[in-house]
Amino acid sequence: MCPDEVTITPDAGPFEPGDVLTCSADGYDPTYAWTGVFNGQSIGTQTGSTYTILEGDFQVRCTATISELTCTEKFESVEGSAFGKYCVQRNTVIRISMLAHCL
Repeated sequence: MCPDEVTITPDAGPFEPGDVLTCSADGYDPTYAWTGVFNGQSIGTQTGSTYTILEGDFQVRCTATISELTCTEKFESVEGSAFGKYCVQRNTVIRISMLAHCL
């Protein structure tokens, strides 16, 4: 069976560096490929069902294909920005999560 739909979760921010996008599709044994841009640069093609967001602006697309069947490629896209919060603690710049705070 060919995939009817491709889903990326989460599909909207807020995003933080290190967040993981997960691509899923129904159908018989789909394979996944991520393409897009990060801070204006191509990310090339990355395979696998997950993509880890780095710090900056991104626009990525996950495409699901099934090599054993003749199917039309299905894809889903997501875009956003992932910027961490920073503070100086004990003379060191550290990134903090959205729920944490500087001491």
